[in-house]
Amino acid sequence: MTFLENDEFIILMSHNHYRTSDSGDPYHIHSVSERTMMREAGIKTSHEQPAWSIIEPQKGTYIHNYLDDIIAGNRLAGMKSLVQISGWRNPSWMPDDWFCKTKEGKVERECLSFWNEEAQEYSDEFYKMMITAYKGDKDIMFFFGEYQGGEGALPPTWCVYDDYAVQDFKTWYGTSAMPIPDHPDTLQWLGESITDHYLRKAKLFYDAYGEIWNAQQYLMDTWSKAFGNFVQYETLVAFRDLFPDIKIYLLQYTYFDSSHDANNEAFVDKIKNELGAEVIAEALFANGLPTTAPKAIAKGFRGQILHPTVGSFTGEPINNQILENIKNANKLWLEGRGL
Repeated sequence: MTFLENDEFIILMSHNHYRTSDSGDPYHIHSVSERTMMREAGIKTSHEQPAWSIIEPQKGTYIHNYLDDIIAGNRLAGMKSLVQISGWRNPSWMPDDWFCKTKEGKVERECLSFWNEEAQEYSDEFYKMMITAYKGDKDIMFFFGEYQGGEGALPPTWCVYDDYAVQDFKTWYGTSAMPIPDHPDTLQWLGESITDHYLRKAKLFYDAYGEIWNAQQYLMDTWSKAFGNFVQYETLVAFRDLFPDIKIYLLQYTYFDSSHDANNEAFVDKIKNELGAEVIAEALFANGLPTTAPKAIAKGFRGQILHPTVGSFTGEPINNQILENIKNANKLWLEGRGL
């Protein structure tokens, strides 16, 4: 049994408090009434990205009602909750040496160091605790995602110079070696480190749910190799090798999206065809659904994920045209599946 229902096509791209900054959230957070309207139009699942810093503001002290309230709001609207949790908005109590660091000494607190075993073991236990807390809730699924809400493995700053990363690099190439951006040796080391890291985290969620969700967008590779997406294909191959029968979902993959400069179609097709992955393409906004939904359905994609409106960033209300676009996209999907 999979988390997505057979007749489900569109996922709401929701946002939570402190989605983008610790001082406030510029995104519009959809009310229960708005979610109810969208549920009635056909959206059954909301993708949430709660902040770890709110869930665990002090080490070992958990505020469960923060996430409980998010889930309760979805339930009131008749929606399920797909929760990305979390190397995301990390708590301020975490020590700096748990995090990635640039060569200039800047600490990237949005990303725990892959090479710091203490930090990684703590995050493992956090994930296990969250999964256990909601075990048995069939309308909730957690999955793993890190920098930029899961779109990349690392910030695009070559933050591979924390003490633990450098020491690991030296075990590969000798005591005098140091990472050099874009150098083949550094890329090999970084790529294998990223793949191993994603496998480590994915296993925690696979054991609980039997599914793998990956929210990376390969287009981020056009920004910098340091994002980690340059080994995205290899990471997904490793998932498939380790779990031959697993469902792999590609969440928020750009495909029919003119807002990105690079073309992602060949890469997404490769993953879908070679690895049997389920593609949930980014629709961005509901006003694009009349164009993108027929294309996604024709490609055999599993669905689309969207902000309902451009005003998802500013507070523009849900209107009848938006709801009609969602309804029509779902209708096309159902007709295409003979439902």
